Amino acid sequence: MKKYLILILSLVLCLSISACASNEPAEEEYEEDEYHYAAEDIEVGTGIAAFESEDMDGNKVTEAVFADKDVTVLNVWATFCGPCIGEMPDLAAWDSELPDNVQIVGVVIDTPPSDGNSDEIWGGAAENLELAHEICDKTGVKYLNILASESVMKAFAVVEAVPTTFILDREGKTICPPIIGADVNSYKKAVEDYLAG
Repeated sequence: MKKYLILILSLVLCLSISACASNEPAEEEYEEDEYHYAAEDIEVGTGIAAFESEDMDGNKVTEAVFADKDVTVLNVWATFCGPCIGEMPDLAAWDSELPDNVQIVGVVIDTPPSDGNSDEIWGGAAENLELAHEICDKTGVKYLNILASESVMKAFAVVEAVPTTFILDREGKTICPPIIGADVNSYKKAVEDYLAG
């Protein structure tokens, strides 16, 4: 009897182990990139959609801003983003050294223009405009920064993490994949490579 009981318990244990093993996730599930963002899927040559907004001083801005220079480094940032603010002094320093045919433009996604509100998408609020001004003053940023109007939010709907930086030609088309994360050296290299032909 004892022998049969041990045999039955052994069989139950084996079946339990098998059942647990079959519920284990496949190995490739662990290898998936947990931090894949939609912006990474943008193909080189993709254009930025038309938009209309204001800069931080209330001046009208559209996608025509890209036509002013051969290359635009379009840096999407937010007032709540530490890495965004951390790279801004480097961007400001680089901006002062850029050749005449290259510009840096910021898009501050949590600060809507006076006639809009970006609460629903990026948690923006009108009072963040003052904070954005303070951040730019402290970091030495003098380049144009665009506010998050409804059309700006649509144009940059693929942005799921900040900073995300687009390197664009004068037609507003990407010349390399968007760069996600603070990486000024990568922005510089992309611009240099494009200008070098």
